[in-house]
Amino acid sequence: MNLRPALLASLLMLGACARPADPAVAEQIAALRAQVDALQAAQAATAKAEPPKAELGQQMLGLQIRHARLWAAGEGGDWLLAQFQLSELNEALDDVVEQNPDHAALQPQRLADVLPTMMKPAVARLRDAIDHHDKQAFESAYDGLSAACSGCHAAADHGFLVIQRPKTPVLDNLKTTP
Repeated sequence: MNLRPALLASLLMLGACARPADPAVAEQIAALRAQVDALQAAQAATAKAEPPKAELGQQMLGLQIRHARLWAAGEGGDWLLAQFQLSELNEALDDVVEQNPDHAALQPQRLADVLPTMMKPAVARLRDAIDHHDKQAFESAYDGLSAACSGCHAAADHGFLVIQRPKTPVLDNLKTTP
């Protein structure tokens, strides 16, 4: 038995039974296609966009945590951890400058000019103390870093934000001794 004629006949009968497309259904399909296209375009634009930048206060809170952990590491004599925390703190300072170069708090001066001038020498002193595993120099340099932080706050008319040595660990789940 040859199936081709039977298949052809079946297709012709199905074609004859098919109704022409309803214009309302065609409009709904077109509207849905337009929505899908718009969503795909929005998704592509979102993927290309830069992630939102952290607000300056959030960045300062991160710095405060690094500052406290740096103290705990130095006081515990874990110089590798102290070096890591100082590196992270320095990186966070760079992010603050990059993301807030003209922040309103320091106008007419630029945060991008003031912060590095005040902070980089203090960071360099700390790095030297850590590299030499010198606890006394570390404590002095740490106090200098705290003073630089407070000085930057004062320059931004936020002198009420005074940074000091931590009295208790901000987070006590990190081992800070070698």
